Amino acid sequence: MALHRRFWPLEQLLTRDLRPGDLMLQVNSGTVASRLIEWAQRLAHQLDSQVVHGAVMFDNNFMVEALGHGIQASDLRVQNAAYGYLVYRPRREDLAKRAAKCAKAMFEINQSHKNLSYPLPHKMAGSLSANSGAAPGADEMVKLFNRIREGAKQPFFCSQFVVFVYQFAGQQMGYNPNAIFAASAARVSPSTLASLLQTNSYFEEAGYVMAGERLKKLNA
Repeated sequence: MALHRRFWPLEQLLTRDLRPGDLMLQVNSGTVASRLIEWAQRLAHQLDSQVVHGAVMFDNNFMVEALGHGIQASDLRVQNAAYGYLVYRPRREDLAKRAAKCAKAMFEINQSHKNLSYPLPHKMAGSLSANSGAAPGADEMVKLFNRIREGAKQPFFCSQFVVFVYQFAGQQMGYNPNAIFAASAARVSPSTLASLLQTNSYFEEAGYVMAGERLKKLNA
């Protein structure tokens, strides 16, 4: 696949190489869900359609991700050991740390309120085929986060959650959200996120994590 050929020269990473705030792009694993997402993105003529999921590392083992039932923390060595990822790292350590804290806060909010689920398949399909628009302003992002924290229901598809986390973290550092991702979180599919990262000056390609290989090497 073109995506694999483009990224293959990068370094293969183990979990000990990962850092808080790393952005993880999951490549099609062959599951039914992965195939459906890739198919929908390809149908919408999106580049990098093999990228089907996104998440944010909280530390070097656990990632925070948006799934159908809400925001979840998953162990890369256990629940997500069968998946392969491309790894993008924020160039600014302070942005990475804030993004990790924001992702953890969203996980804790969902644990308390159960308000961040994404239960409707047709809405997910709409997100996969939508074109990216402008990001909301800083004030709008703060208002949205406060509503979420107070328990307002806010569905997040995986890549939408990732974009929101980094935009909000950047806003907390005084940046315009468009400076981090010039896109509306509500209209970003996983493949669109992958394409945006290739020309994003705030991130660099750190390497890739192969499915299963992280465990083989660690146990060798």
